[in-house]
Amino acid sequence: MIINNRLKKNFLELKESVDSIVSNVSITDFQIESFLKKFEKTRYNILSEIKTYNKNAEFDYEKIKTIDNYYSAYFDDGVLQIYIPDVLPTYKNLKTQTQKRILLNVAEVTKPYAFSFGDEVFIYIKVCDNISGWDIDNKYIKPISDALIMSEVIKDDNISKMFYAAKGEYSDIPHTEVYVFNSKEIEKFLSKFVSNSREKIN
Repeated sequence: MIINNRLKKNFLELKESVDSIVSNVSITDFQIESFLKKFEKTRYNILSEIKTYNKNAEFDYEKIKTIDNYYSAYFDDGVLQIYIPDVLPTYKNLKTQTQKRILLNVAEVTKPYAFSFGDEVFIYIKVCDNISGWDIDNKYIKPISDALIMSEVIKDDNISKMFYAAKGEYSDIPHTEVYVFNSKEIEKFLSKFVSNSREKIN
């Protein structure tokens, strides 16, 4: 991969941010938050540059794998299942680029399933993180519904077209799972999903 000027600029900005943190003996919470926001923005820019490079690469072996490659979606037995290799951002961290990256990647992998749902849909969101005791109600789920509207999987996310539930779990591998299906199938889905979860626990 040829490092163009845009990519080089992002790497240099990242280096400067890291150096400024490492050189400080003591840092404030504000400085850490500022660093993390800059880091996330730079990461988003670097991933965007790599995605552009991959689209223009002539052969598959020339392409570079990133976290974006692990987003996936498939349709099975009336349920659209989406895997997000990341944790949804919190309301506190909405100024980072995470939500934008999640939105665009989910929209991209769900494009093949456009117009799959015409009636009211239910969206079940399972957020898995490697931290104990965190609050699921702090997670910002809007990128999910926005992405599904963008890919035309669902028509709208107003109260007559969509409702959802979110569940938090501990996992050694942070990720998010999304299940989209006709709201009439909610009892069938939940009974099956809860049964499977219990089997994994036992």
